Amino acid sequence: MSHGSSPASQGHALTEIDRSAAPVYVRWERQLPGLMDRLGVAPVGVVQVGAHVGQEVPALVRCGFRRLVMVEPNRDHSAALARELGRHLSGRPEGGRPSQEVVMAAAGRERGTATLHVTEYDQQASVLAPLPPMTVTRLDTTEVIPVREVQHGCNVLVVDAQGAELDVLEGADLDRLDLAVIEGSAEARYRRGATRQAVAAYMQARGWRLVANWTHARANVADMAWLAPSTTLRAAYRADPS
Repeated sequence: MSHGSSPASQGHALTEIDRSAAPVYVRWERQLPGLMDRLGVAPVGVVQVGAHVGQEVPALVRCGFRRLVMVEPNRDHSAALARELGRHLSGRPEGGRPSQEVVMAAAGRERGTATLHVTEYDQQASVLAPLPPMTVTRLDTTEVIPVREVQHGCNVLVVDAQGAELDVLEGADLDRLDLAVIEGSAEARYRRGATRQAVAAYMQARGWRLVANWTHARANVADMAWLAPSTTLRAAYRADPS
């Protein structure tokens, strides 16, 4: 598409991109490779906040990412996470940085420490206190590291922060990213936790565009894929090459 195309044709292309943003019940990791290919987002590197035991590592590898940074605050999962990475990645340096990196910490606005609330569902541990019916089984102290300190060589961010999504986003350098996949809930499940509406408002205020919306079995929880402002324009050109 020539740079002299009309605003109307660009607007039509953006509408085509947004078509997949209607809620669809499917796992995000199954859809991410196809979405990135359709949008023309290169699989340079990914930071996954809330990596748990690395169950999404195979899907991220299928995307073709050359660098994976796994951020997880629950130290119970460190061995399983390292094992899963080792099955799929060689660990050889990529551009002077390792192809895989495990950061055992919570992601937040600034460096520091926080209390990790580990619940009966270990995948839902959070730096925020859970609301009933979830209960806390133990409290740990975890380091807090902003995403901007570990996102070098990465252009995609995946966030499953159990209510702390806005803290994670405020600690990231969004200008260096092309795509973000963020889990959110329609209703807060943690004290002072962000809802997906709050996440949407935050991203939209910064010019990011919702391009996919994958719902969980619990319909009030969804993974939302957001395209960066500059990447949106590039995708529009690809979608309407007239």
